[in-house]
Amino acid sequence: MEKSASSSKKKKGLKRNGHKIFLLSLCNTIILLFLSYVLNNQSLFTGEDLNQYAWMELVKEKVGLSEQIDYKDALFINVAYDKQLIEKNDELGMPVGNVDITDRTKLLELLNLLTETNRYRYVILDVRFEKGFYSGVDSALFAKIKDMDRVVFANHKDIELADSTLLGKAAINDYASTIVATNFARYKFIHSGQPSLPLYVYHELTGKTIKKHGLFYSCNGKLCKNSLFLRFPTDGFPEYDEKGNKTYYNLGNDILTNYSKNELATLTKDKLVFIGDMVEDVHDTYSGLKPGSIITYHALRSLLEDEHLVSYGLMFFLAVMFFMISLSLFNKESIIKRIPIIRNTKSKVLLFLISFIGYAFVMSLVVSALYLFFDRSISVLIPSLYFSIQKTIIDYKRMKI
Repeated sequence: MEKSASSSKKKKGLKRNGHKIFLLSLCNTIILLFLSYVLNNQSLFTGEDLNQYAWMELVKEKVGLSEQIDYKDALFINVAYDKQLIEKNDELGMPVGNVDITDRTKLLELLNLLTETNRYRYVILDVRFEKGFYSGVDSALFAKIKDMDRVVFANHKDIELADSTLLGKAAINDYASTIVATNFARYKFIHSGQPSLPLYVYHELTGKTIKKHGLFYSCNGKLCKNSLFLRFPTDGFPEYDEKGNKTYYNLGNDILTNYSKNELATLTKDKLVFIGDMVEDVHDTYSGLKPGSIITYHALRSLLEDEHLVSYGLMFFLAVMFFMISLSLFNKESIIKRIPIIRNTKSKVLLFLISFIGYAFVMSLVVSALYLFFDRSISVLIPSLYFSIQKTIIDYKRMKI
């Protein structure tokens, strides 16, 4: 009788602990889904291993999984070789010499041609119009930009515009970096309540935009993210592709010299026209150096393809993963070892290899699989830290017992 009572008491204890572990794992899952969403809305310290993504992109290319981007919906016009010298004054208004800026006379000529042909989808000017840098055609150029339809130019948080009345046609086009995180990784769409350049164009083209609700973001009534890890092909952006076709056109030497108005109309028909420096304005990414205009293009393309919208299928998958990892931590025996095939195996080699499989390894495999097969990128920094701290606490309590 005593043995039966003891066995019954043990079963009740296991059942009670099972309920407790289930509820704790459920709480962990909810907390981690929320924290992961918040982290994935940031642009810095999100924990992506850029070397891992570089290798994965290379693997995708080698096995034919890499997305082929032909940029057929865009036209890139390079202004790197179209410069003019202007006088530069210091903060007290005293002349200090000369500096070069984008040739604004040629820029004005281009905008006039684009207006006359009027075949473009949208014009994105990745050119600075900073206070203190003036040319003789500024009044005409700025008036043109203000009156022109479907045009926006890049503004930056650290500069003051040469003409404050241009603000209506300007949008922030910055990315965050620190001393230890200098590579571009994520693009943030809302800066201090103001839309970024890609979000500005996205709203103009679709009527949709991203709205902030405390820690959450929505787009057209759907939960979304304010930050995206942008995907890039491994190749750079040379002037000619492998077939000898132009990938971008030089403003003065190509567009203004060798193309008629009708040819420009054909070239720009239904295109996103990016005007910027394709040679010197480059940024380091996990996939090599990329021009700023290319980064902007990929950010806008991600919005147009709804990549910023939260995938509930992915959220469910992550919830299952977090829940299973949490159960595994609370149980003394790994859940993997409870799988019948593994539990019944007599192979010491297999059991030895399985002993190395931890939650960090599992999440790393998930990150790789999502990127390789579904072109999805997620940050698992918070779950990794969370489970690491929890495992330390659980192991400490078990040692005391």
